[in-house]
Amino acid sequence: MKSRILSFSIMKENFKKQLWAPALLTLGFFLILPVAGMVCLEILQSRGVEQAEIIKDYTGFLTGVELPFLSIMTVGGAILNGIVGFSWLHSRVKTDFYHSLPIRREKIFLQQIILGFLYFAVPYLVNLALAYVVAIPGGVLRGNMVRLSLECFLYQCLFYMLIYLTVVLAMLLTGKTLVGLMGAFVLTFYVPLLDLLIQGYASAFFDTYASRQLIFSKFMGGLSPVMAYIRCLPDSSYEIPASVWGLGLLALAALLALSFFLYRKRPSEAAGRAMAFFRLGKGIQYLMEVLVALAFGLLFYSITVHSSVTWMAFGVLLGGALCHGIMEVIYEGDIRRVMAHPWMLGASVVTTALVVGIFWGDLLGYDDFFPKQESLKSLGVHVWEYNNPSEREYSAQQLEAMENQAQDPHVYEAVQAFVKNKLERRDTPWGVMWLRPDGTEVEEIRFVQVEYGLKNGRTTYRGYYVDKNACREQLMSLYDSVDYKKAVYPLATLTEEELEKVTDVEVYSIKEEGWALFEGNARARADFLKTYRADLMQLDADTLEKESPIGRLELTLEEETSFPSSGDDASPEAYYIYPSFSKTLAELEKQNVELPEEFLLGEVTRIYLYDRRNRDGDSEDVEIRDKDKIKEMLPYLVSSGCNNGFQDINNEMNALVTVRKKGYDMDVYCDVRRGEFPDF
Repeated sequence: MKSRILSFSIMKENFKKQLWAPALLTLGFFLILPVAGMVCLEILQSRGVEQAEIIKDYTGFLTGVELPFLSIMTVGGAILNGIVGFSWLHSRVKTDFYHSLPIRREKIFLQQIILGFLYFAVPYLVNLALAYVVAIPGGVLRGNMVRLSLECFLYQCLFYMLIYLTVVLAMLLTGKTLVGLMGAFVLTFYVPLLDLLIQGYASAFFDTYASRQLIFSKFMGGLSPVMAYIRCLPDSSYEIPASVWGLGLLALAALLALSFFLYRKRPSEAAGRAMAFFRLGKGIQYLMEVLVALAFGLLFYSITVHSSVTWMAFGVLLGGALCHGIMEVIYEGDIRRVMAHPWMLGASVVTTALVVGIFWGDLLGYDDFFPKQESLKSLGVHVWEYNNPSEREYSAQQLEAMENQAQDPHVYEAVQAFVKNKLERRDTPWGVMWLRPDGTEVEEIRFVQVEYGLKNGRTTYRGYYVDKNACREQLMSLYDSVDYKKAVYPLATLTEEELEKVTDVEVYSIKEEGWALFEGNARARADFLKTYRADLMQLDADTLEKESPIGRLELTLEEETSFPSSGDDASPEAYYIYPSFSKTLAELEKQNVELPEEFLLGEVTRIYLYDRRNRDGDSEDVEIRDKDKIKEMLPYLVSSGCNNGFQDINNEMNALVTVRKKGYDMDVYCDVRRGEFPDF
């Protein structure tokens, strides 16, 4: 009985000493939930937003979708409470005091873990309830909102505890607060930083790198509670997968068991030493030295003109030596021990050199990857003006179309041509030079991203820089395939229900005049999009070669979700309208939408050419107002907003066309077709 009373007294005393931490969290949650909630509701109501939209936005606010503050509180609170709750382990006086009490050490440990959880959960839950109260007067509070926000609360608590126990683990492994902070950094953020460095090396050395994730990066991402939290964050506002709960609870149990074990094994005299366990301390030092050496190597490689491997080697040695010296001084507490344990420095430098060698020599065969057609399950091809690595989500119909493409010999041959004719990058003091396999220079390039879905379940991405003209010919041949258009145009596969979720349909002419169509009429929007889709699916190589777009269609989905880019140099959400789209043009005519095929001479008041190269190769700007000269130039102008990427553009000049209509002037950015352009 006396032990129980004493145990409760110790817990109460610890709470008093650490009261400032939960008080700070309470203030933070008060500001980001009820206070910010009142501001959010006032803004929405003052704008006249519909009640259903307010409920949806406020639900997103309570689940952390609208603002990142909830995530900051979760991660920051876990780090703060982990350090505050177990910093006493780094004081010999406090350690001796606690361990001299007639209470089992395990009970002291578990009591502090419970306090650490309550410091976060109670302020969060109380202020969440206040946020519900704020929503009641406006009639915003709904049962679904309460359910989703409470599920989010449990989700945040799960990852709070994962990050919290990771910080506790760092405090148990160390004997000084500064070293404990370093340990917490290593255990919490080491894997995400290493992941970024690996992607940086892949981007620097692999010519075909076209994804923000590698196989080993995906594996390592699960080893960091912060990385896992960020990846699962989008699901916190909807239904959280059972796999997240299962793996999260298993990881939580493993961390708790490991922390409990180390706490029991941790000697009391470890307080005041840099590391409680010498070998583990050297392991953390080794990992830090490798990370810093890799970072310095990539930095020096990136800032040199020719991306010199020699400078990279210098960066590796410099970064490794600096990190080693700093950590030795911290560990030993003596500046004279700056180069103690040189074997550790040697091991970290050798490891870093091996990692760099793998990327530099492409020992994994990353750039040589090209699967046989019989090993493919799906195949996707997307074209961008510049390197834009991305991983997209597809509808069931798009996935089916990509599976059909994988079995289509013509599509496979087109991808094979991209691989065979990929360009070589060469850095010069004057910029980047792109060379064909025969060594000739290419001025205009395109980036082709290919998504290979393999029958073994893997999906891998590769990117190829290719000659723009050769790329255009390959793509035009693919447009005769219905499956290709389904794969690159999400609109082609939207269901009837999804079409009615399109909230905005806007049309722009080559003169950037815009019309918003069918506002407030979802049925009319869906019918129009079905008409446009019928024309789009008839688009073929002959149309692309002979016709230029005369309009641009921009669509917006519900929940502020945008269509993925249709590829082929199209802007996100953009689809093009061609002169042969007769059904679409007929519907637009009913809406009083005019889409001229070219600029009218009577409306153009001037053409301003910029970034234009003269005969000496120097850049000069030219302003033209003479009507006869303007008349000669009009056939060569392509509105930038309606450039589908298949035009043969002269990249040595751009044009700004001033169009006067209805009493005002409008400037339209244009590209210039290649050809016998007048030389004024």
